[in-house]
Amino acid sequence: MSCSSENSTGKQRCREMLQKILDGDATPDEHREFRQHIQQCLPCYNAYELEMAIRALLKTRCNGTGAPPELIEKIKQQIQTLR
Repeated sequence: MSCSSENSTGKQRCREMLQKILDGDATPDEHREFRQHIQQCLPCYNAYELEMAIRALLKTRCNGTGAPPELIEKIKQQIQTLR
């Protein structure tokens, strides 16, 4: 997996893999591949950490029941527009 600044296809693949992992849809091999990748790719590592922090914050602020999927999606869209 590669997501260098010249490789938009690689960036898209990384974003898709991150989403699969966060959604719980990634296979063990995909988890391994992504973990290896973020050890070498700071932007992907930062994206992963940001997503995890947002999810943890939403979970604690929503009485531990988790945020409604619509709210999570709205927040993700707002973050994407800020990038």
